[in-house]
Amino acid sequence: MACLPTPARHALCKLFGRAEFTAEEVCALGYRRLQRAEGIGQKSLQAIIDWLAQHGLTLAPPAAPAGPADELPAALRQSIDGAVRLLRSHGYRVHRARERRRD
Repeated sequence: MACLPTPARHALCKLFGRAEFTAEEVCALGYRRLQRAEGIGQKSLQAIIDWLAQHGLTLAPPAAPAGPADELPAALRQSIDGAVRLLRSHGYRVHRARERRRD
């Protein structure tokens, strides 16, 4: 646990509600749970993944949906559409990945 950066260690302590935890317990939470945890950003998540690898454990992001975006579940599609509308209302340009423009 000493190899973890302080922000990641503090976020995990808060998540578990205690100061001590094992690599196996952290791995059991899963990628998505850690990704959504308060105080764990991209850098902390990568530090946790590296720390788990030092303990012989693998934590990988879940596989992306197999089909195109149109085949997403309705609730997820609605959530994405709402996020896109919000971003556009604040002046952002949002494009599908295959339509991405290189400026």
